[in-house]
Amino acid sequence: MNINISKIAKMAKVSTATVSRVINNPEKVSAKTRERVESVISKLGYVPNQQARSLRSQQTKMIAIIVPHSADYLFTYPYFSIFLRETSLELSHLGYHLILTTDEPHNSVIDTYRVFTDKRLVDGFVVLDLKNEDERVDFLKLRNIPFVAVGRNERDKDISFVDTDNEGGAYIAGKYLARKGCSQVLFINGPADQSVSLWRERGFQKAAQEMNFTFHVRNGDFVEKSGFEITKKHLGQFDGIFAASDLMAIGALKALKEAGVSLPVVGFDDIPISSDVSPSLTTVHQPIDEVGRRAAINLVRLISEDHTETTILPVELIVRESSEVGK
Repeated sequence: MNINISKIAKMAKVSTATVSRVINNPEKVSAKTRERVESVISKLGYVPNQQARSLRSQQTKMIAIIVPHSADYLFTYPYFSIFLRETSLELSHLGYHLILTTDEPHNSVIDTYRVFTDKRLVDGFVVLDLKNEDERVDFLKLRNIPFVAVGRNERDKDISFVDTDNEGGAYIAGKYLARKGCSQVLFINGPADQSVSLWRERGFQKAAQEMNFTFHVRNGDFVEKSGFEITKKHLGQFDGIFAASDLMAIGALKALKEAGVSLPVVGFDDIPISSDVSPSLTTVHQPIDEVGRRAAINLVRLISEDHTETTILPVELIVRESSEVGK
């Protein structure tokens, strides 16, 4: 049966304009009339055409996350699975849906964003892995497109963001390693162009100055392989390790085990596997699930209220076995 607004209007004994208002702006219709129209819609099993509604309201109720990594990276890095799950659930609760895609290495990240913006496929974006100088932020700000960043940098202080206290987390990790007797620490940080790496190095530097220890920074990519390779390359040059992700810390532990060396190791994230490896990993816990929820909440508020929200969530040190060895 061909069901349209005219048929609904006839059965509900109202105008087609009233049916349209019930579908698109129900607050503008009296409760009694709205209930009558909605009853007919329910009986007929009518589903409003979302695309047509979007053309009128200029809203798609869709949010995009363009993960700036390959699909292989996305599905091997537990941080993303936790974050994306919570973001998607919260967006659904708020009446939005999540579109997820990856940015393969051969693609231009701005070209991927342009596909979504030129065709008006989404109402806003969650920007991951914020950089110190981020062309995605420039692109979206120039076009006045709502977005929330996961992370913060010193250049774009006027944007909506969600972050954890990365500086504070690295600071407490550094002080802890110093108290364990470490004086020459290998700091396996993330990519140098990411803002999170800047904040964590800044916090670790502060701890080193206060506790009078030396550290050497080597940049990885947050995954296990880079932690393993960096640790193996610099064996014998340090007496403790701080890795800016749990996966890199786990890689470091494997390199130490292979070499028969036992040293304190501290990670960052507290992903589920960190308590299951042997030795279990001492790490800085960041509330990844809450980061995902707040990203959704802050973005929807920006879209609906034009309100810029900034959120920095606390972290804490979780002490396990990996820091209780070698000293």
